[in-house]
Amino acid sequence: MNSEELKQTLGDLLMAQQPIFYEDQSIFAYELLFRDRPQNEAIFNSNEVATSQVLVNLCMGISQHDDELSDPFFINMSRDLILSDAFLPMPSETVFIEILENQIITDDFIAAVQRWRNAGYRFVLDDYFFNEEYDPLLPHITIIKVDVIATPPDQHKDQISKLKAMGISLIAEKVEDQTMFEQCKAIGFDLYQGYYFQKPEIIKGKKIESHVKDSLNLVSILQNDDVSIDEVVSIVERSPQLSFQFLRILKSPLCGVPKQVETIKEVVVFIGLAQLKCWATILTLTANDDIKNGSLKTSLVRARCNQLLAEDLQHVDADKAFIVGLLSSIDLLFGIETLEGLKNIALSDELCHAISHYNGNLGKVLYFTLAQEQQDWEVLSQLPKESLSKLNTAFLEATRWSNEIISLAK
Repeated sequence: MNSEELKQTLGDLLMAQQPIFYEDQSIFAYELLFRDRPQNEAIFNSNEVATSQVLVNLCMGISQHDDELSDPFFINMSRDLILSDAFLPMPSETVFIEILENQIITDDFIAAVQRWRNAGYRFVLDDYFFNEEYDPLLPHITIIKVDVIATPPDQHKDQISKLKAMGISLIAEKVEDQTMFEQCKAIGFDLYQGYYFQKPEIIKGKKIESHVKDSLNLVSILQNDDVSIDEVVSIVERSPQLSFQFLRILKSPLCGVPKQVETIKEVVVFIGLAQLKCWATILTLTANDDIKNGSLKTSLVRARCNQLLAEDLQHVDADKAFIVGLLSSIDLLFGIETLEGLKNIALSDELCHAISHYNGNLGKVLYFTLAQEQQDWEVLSQLPKESLSKLNTAFLEATRWSNEIISLAK
């Protein structure tokens, strides 16, 4: 795939990012900003949806920025998300949590911030205007951002000194010229952000959409403290979208683990039920039903047919065969070239090569499943009569099974 083809494939609007700088203008971190239109604007009706969409796009989307995702990120968090159980399924060292302005400061909110601060997460007060109402939060705050246009810093020098004495770092936000930069340096700001340095930059890539019913089913089953791994696996493996998204999480440079997997059960085990519950809740907020039933059926039929053939062969792992079939239709499901999709998920090399080049016994199973799907008689005619009969039976059973799964999902 050449650069122009890749650019077209990764053409969805994911988000925007704006750097935060040290005094020497080296980059300290990036603030991630919700965007839903190419004009670099944010139009949304819910802070929860906007934040969730940024998280999903950051950790599950595919972009050409993955190699750059090494700096910490600032992410806006609404009150409800901070108070919720499904707070943030990402390592604490990768993010700073921005508390939005105009929050109602209550005892339960302070307790939630303290709980997550004790777990290692760092909090930022956004658009701070030196209101005493926020004083109870200050012991749990790492950084404060001051809008230097709305709140001129030269009018608050004493308060800035007191905050710095508490060990809180200060960001001068909306610095738009050299004069303001120099003034903020003289007052004692630690970090800087604004058009003087760099405007927000649009990040494009490929969104991987979720299915509403699948996400809700997963949220529901994970509410049960006694839920088994196998119960969770049964939901995830029936959804190509969830399977791909969780494999993408494992490969994500921000929240993944350096481990390749070969079955859906391994995916569930490595992410963990607590993190899956967080992600399932977030996915539910952003899910839609854009995936067409035709593509979904194709993926499920391939997966089940592969599994049945492997069970009959005995020397081929049926669970591995299932995931090979399930993810062989990445191009149909997500509109992205298969090799590009495989490169961005934590699937083992053996399974990736089986999908992309029909390598090994798993590749051979997929090859004959696809031949049956496409009625490729040049290939099918080479099979012994007994093998062809087993392939026909497996494909028909897989079709029946996929129809049942799709009907349950409606």
